[in-house]
Amino acid sequence: MEEKKSPTNEPSVKEFTLKEDNELRFEVGSKGDVTLELIEGKAEVFGSELVLNKKYTFGPGSRVAVFTWSNAVVELVGDTESAYLAEQTPMVIYLNTHAALEQLREHAETAVSQKEDAQGPIIMIVGPTDVGKTTLCRILCNYAVRQGRTPIYVDLDVGQGSMSVPGTVGALYIEKTADVVEGFDKHYPLIYHFGHLSPSANIALYDLLVDQLADAVKKKMKECPEANFGGLIINTCGWIKGDGYQCITHAATSFEVSVVVVLDHERLFNELQRDLPTFVKVLHQPKSGGVENRSREMRIAARNAFVHKYFYGTRAFPLYPYTFDVPFDNLTISKVGTDPLPPECLPYGVKPDDHRTKVFIFVH
Repeated sequence: MEEKKSPTNEPSVKEFTLKEDNELRFEVGSKGDVTLELIEGKAEVFGSELVLNKKYTFGPGSRVAVFTWSNAVVELVGDTESAYLAEQTPMVIYLNTHAALEQLREHAETAVSQKEDAQGPIIMIVGPTDVGKTTLCRILCNYAVRQGRTPIYVDLDVGQGSMSVPGTVGALYIEKTADVVEGFDKHYPLIYHFGHLSPSANIALYDLLVDQLADAVKKKMKECPEANFGGLIINTCGWIKGDGYQCITHAATSFEVSVVVVLDHERLFNELQRDLPTFVKVLHQPKSGGVENRSREMRIAARNAFVHKYFYGTRAFPLYPYTFDVPFDNLTISKVGTDPLPPECLPYGVKPDDHRTKVFIFVH
């Protein structure tokens, strides 16, 4: 690393030389921005290629990893919380995963050309919290697009809500690589509102939404050959024990997954190998050394940032929300989930509806 001297009160300038398979990891502080620029060579951020001599500005709290397959020189302008070069990364493993998925896509194309019924890979990324599941999904989506594919990205993590707001599950048809700073284009996502930050709040409703989302995605794959060959890349919650484990296996069944990647958790890997059908390939892979555990406060801040971004956009793509009045008579307020009806209140032989997914109208 070479640090260039700057005039007083000017932001610091640091230059890093990355060798083959090196990764620059940096975190932006809480008070300022950091600008990244590729000076020489080729590099990427989570699978999105950097443009030579283009400046990328990251806001407070951003955590970024710049990786190169060859050699590169990059420059950081601004004060970072941390910035260092890492020689040991799992990127080669992730690239091999992409290559294996691409082989499955090619096999599906060949089978369909011979009038056989086939589809691209359906891969699900699982693991505890803070192991890099969302990042790996982003990398695999970007690599697929760079290969000329258009996969569907499915996010089942209601705790973060990277496609919309926290408390939702959704799917996004990926047609271009993610913006280095802003992420994927979210103009036309399919979103289902769950309303809680963990599946544990109403597991029956969560499983129902997963089933409905899976049906919608399968319909898209049947109607669109490009989506069918591109396959699915599914992100999941970090709740992996007890009922959380059942949510994972339920999602695997609903989406009919063909590959499961377990990040950094051997017990979960062995349990899924035991419980999933034999045709499902279960892989165990390491997490990146750059992944760090987030505190409760950091998670709350991240959720608040997603909500703010949903309504107000970003600095590059701002939105301007406004308020308007609605007559109260036109308003309907409902709740999903009610108290169970006592069995003695039911006619003999009648089974009650599932109170956990029943819609109760407060105001109409």
